[in-house]
Amino acid sequence: MKAKPQRQPGTRLGEPTLTARDWIEAALQMLAEAGPTRVTVAALAARLGVTKGSFYWHFRSRTRLLEATLERWEQRATSESIRALEEVPDVRGRLELIVEASSQQPRSHSIYAALAEWSGDKRVRRVLNRVATRRVQYLESCYLELGMPRSLAEARALLTYAAYRGLLQLAREAPSVLPKEWSTYPRLAREVLIPRRKGRQSA
Repeated sequence: MKAKPQRQPGTRLGEPTLTARDWIEAALQMLAEAGPTRVTVAALAARLGVTKGSFYWHFRSRTRLLEATLERWEQRATSESIRALEEVPDVRGRLELIVEASSQQPRSHSIYAALAEWSGDKRVRRVLNRVATRRVQYLESCYLELGMPRSLAEARALLTYAAYRGLLQLAREAPSVLPKEWSTYPRLAREVLIPRRKGRQSA
């Protein structure tokens, strides 16, 4: 009688043991590279070097994986990012970090941009709405902390976030219009989006 395969530490019936987080991280990477429709169990299994069967140890279906992937991205894009920013005690320093990050030359592959193209899906649209709302609210809170009146803080927050989203959109739709020499754009973004010190604020 042939003996059954023995499970070794770090393997599952001869395959590498992967966690649900491993599948989610691979799905996030593939989502950024090719969009949600390309995130399939077969493609992910090939990337991870395992069979499709190992996928079902963690997820009932591709739909459930996509839901978990969206949940993970939302957490990373909001709660974790804001928690990291809150480690910076000076609110102006937080705004400088935000503007610096959001005014960098857009990457060729972006999870946010990929999801925006799939916004006809109700689940994706809800996630995008929650992420944008949370980020704009956080920006507004930063501007309020600098002493701005609420109406100006709201407008500044919207302008700052719109500038970021606009860059991502242009990178997908019309990359040729982006500056060839990028150094001027981040400098201008800082001048426009971060209020001057000593109460010298401009709309």
